[in-house]
Amino acid sequence: MIDPFTAFAALKGATEAISKAIKTGKDLAKMSGAVAKWAKAEAGLQVVASEKPGLFGKLTGAEQNAIDAHFRKEEANRLRDEMRSMFLLYGSPGQWERLQQEIAVERKRQSDILKEQIKKQKFRRNLIIGSIAAILGLGIIAIEIYILTNHI
Repeated sequence: MIDPFTAFAALKGATEAISKAIKTGKDLAKMSGAVAKWAKAEAGLQVVASEKPGLFGKLTGAEQNAIDAHFRKEEANRLRDEMRSMFLLYGSPGQWERLQQEIAVERKRQSDILKEQIKKQKFRRNLIIGSIAAILGLGIIAIEIYILTNHI
């Protein structure tokens, strides 16, 4: 599972890699690794933001979580605007739009993967809790049967 801090660091790293590549005139196809990293980081931030506060245990308090999320989102928007400017200045015509299409596809794929991981985590947690409850219940029933059969 990706936490917000890791996702944000990956977003910044991918932005730098893409900016350097576009400044040196690299084609979009040669930036696939950085684009995938950007999309995965964006998907991670979106999934984290859509989950309940405190799910990842990194932040304490709803207010602190909201403040941190706000500033991460603002910085991500700033990085996106900076990258857009780089593409408009140094890229070929339509390259920014093509990049956005690629990022959207990859972001959707990564978001689906992260949501599935969360779903599996919740299922495992519920399975463990249910198993413990069932074992405790059976234990209590066994003790009751033992007490009733020995005291009658």
